[in-house]
Amino acid sequence: WVESKISNTVWGEFQQSSFQKVAHSRPMISLDNTYNAEDLRDFDQRVKKNLWWYEEDIEYMIEFKFDGVGIEIIYEDWEFIQAITRGNGLVWEDVTENVRQIASIPKSISYKERFEIRGEIVMPLTSFERLNKEAKKKWGKIFSNPRNAASGSIRMIDNTITKERELDFYGYDLANNEEFTKKNSITSYETLIQKIAVLWFKVWSYFEKVSWAENLIKKIENFGDIKKTIDFEIDGLVIKVNDIELWQDIGSTEHHPRYAISYKFPAEIQTTKIQSVEHNVGRTGTITPVANVNPVNLWWAIVRRSTLHNYEEIEKLDVREGDSVFIKRAGEVIPKIISVITEIRDGSEKKIRVPENCPSCGEKVVKDEDKVRYYCENSTSCPAQKKEQLAYSVGKWGFDIDGLWERQVEIFLSEWLITNLIDIFYLKNKRKQILALEWFQELSANNLLASIEKVRKTDIVTFLKSIWIPGVGKKTAKILGEYISKKFYDSPERTLSWILSLPEEKEDIDEALFSSGREEIQRWVISEDELQELPDIGPEVARNVIEFFTQRAEYISELLSVLDIELPDTSSENKKSSWKYAWKKMCITGSFEWYSRDQLVEILESQGWEFTSSVSKNTDYLLAWEKAGGKLKKAESLGVEVLSLEDFVN
Repeated sequence: WVESKISNTVWGEFQQSSFQKVAHSRPMISLDNTYNAEDLRDFDQRVKKNLWWYEEDIEYMIEFKFDGVGIEIIYEDWEFIQAITRGNGLVWEDVTENVRQIASIPKSISYKERFEIRGEIVMPLTSFERLNKEAKKKWGKIFSNPRNAASGSIRMIDNTITKERELDFYGYDLANNEEFTKKNSITSYETLIQKIAVLWFKVWSYFEKVSWAENLIKKIENFGDIKKTIDFEIDGLVIKVNDIELWQDIGSTEHHPRYAISYKFPAEIQTTKIQSVEHNVGRTGTITPVANVNPVNLWWAIVRRSTLHNYEEIEKLDVREGDSVFIKRAGEVIPKIISVITEIRDGSEKKIRVPENCPSCGEKVVKDEDKVRYYCENSTSCPAQKKEQLAYSVGKWGFDIDGLWERQVEIFLSEWLITNLIDIFYLKNKRKQILALEWFQELSANNLLASIEKVRKTDIVTFLKSIWIPGVGKKTAKILGEYISKKFYDSPERTLSWILSLPEEKEDIDEALFSSGREEIQRWVISEDELQELPDIGPEVARNVIEFFTQRAEYISELLSVLDIELPDTSSENKKSSWKYAWKKMCITGSFEWYSRDQLVEILESQGWEFTSSVSKNTDYLLAWEKAGGKLKKAESLGVEVLSLEDFVN
């Protein structure tokens, strides 16, 4: 966020969180998940099995499962002294000064001894709505959900922004639980929460006590619309054994306690009506039908659009403009139309047909052979494809230029400040035109131009991902990058243009052909035959690569002239064979609070692992964390070893 880039005069006005790695006194492990009544019965049976000697009824407490950011706050001699994030459960970041800005967290408490409270930082929905209105107006970009907004807010360099975000904190656990409960004669979780509240911490507004599994199930099934009356997001309920003295006997696994579990809410289904259908053109030219529907509230999000995926799906569902439909959205998943209410059709509904011409450029729409997609062939000058390709190239999957998002790309294209990727690297010469736009001010323009300059020096893999060669994604770009790097270091001329056979090298190549012969020169430039010998590159992708560099040679030459591309010395690649996990296959599932999926994949591949997107009998490991779903169950059924984040880091 540009707003986090503050001027030097502001730096002295606040204390900054260290963001250093800090160890937890007790691991902050996750909860296991349940999804239905049968799962809850299984949980109850496991608890009873571990308490085989216990003859009384087991009491459970039910509370909200906030969809926020886990935090630990430490007090000593009555005073707030430190706040650390959940991280990997054992170690993570110090965010003390940012968390200190949250109004609902007391700066001192009426308890002298060390007090380590754990809980959840959330952004109220009203604050989230206000934040997104301001963000959209300023930058044309919004937070995807309150959890991400809260997470980013406690890690701002300028913690005065954290204060403005109006976050909340709710307590639910203590790191030094045994010490505190023994000292205060606390034997139940219910009493512990009451004690936390007495110390002026916010606690759940919903707190129910039940006995027996069937009563527990009935209470959850009758939870009803409570979640729609609260000003924060929850994604389920937490069930804990009330008697704290039984917790140690029930025990914990390495990943989660056995005395507590979370119940995840099922997908929410609503009815709505399709008003119209748009035919969107993506960066590959694929035409995707998107339904505009009557606004409907699904999981606190107002849904106005839903993808119809492709025209085969439309035929399968027999969905039409004007139809009333059932629509589903689970958590943060894209809304999906699951069926049509055909019984109430009145004859006014219209069939949804594949457009004959591209909605963006007017070129004829064609169908892929043996595939379900329809697409526009005008890949070089179709406005919609150009916008999507540019947004991809500068986005997180490509050069990752901070401050240059799809909205900004659209503005620059409409104002004719850019026409292609090369123009972005000349925007420094158009600073006045940028400042003339109502969306940019001095600070945001300077930061954007600085971000562009920063990515001029890049690596070969990022370059190959960003120029958008059909069929070349991250994995293929890495393989292709290693191949080109080897050519570079084996070539007597050692120029990237030479290897790619670009125009400015034509005379040198002709001379080499004359003196060395075609077979000799073929060793130095990329060839379709050699590409097909590389892993995961088939005839179609190999042909796409050669055609791309042949047909767009001048464009690539000019792009190379504005970039400084680093090629790794592949002579050191043989070190992979000595790595312990060289070419072991790993899949990833679940959400990781401080790691993105891309960061984890990058770490994997840098250590010689091979990342796979799905679990199979050939998968060596599955890295699983919060909200792990079907992949975890499949791994367990296939006997694939499952690693926690702690296992992986170790």
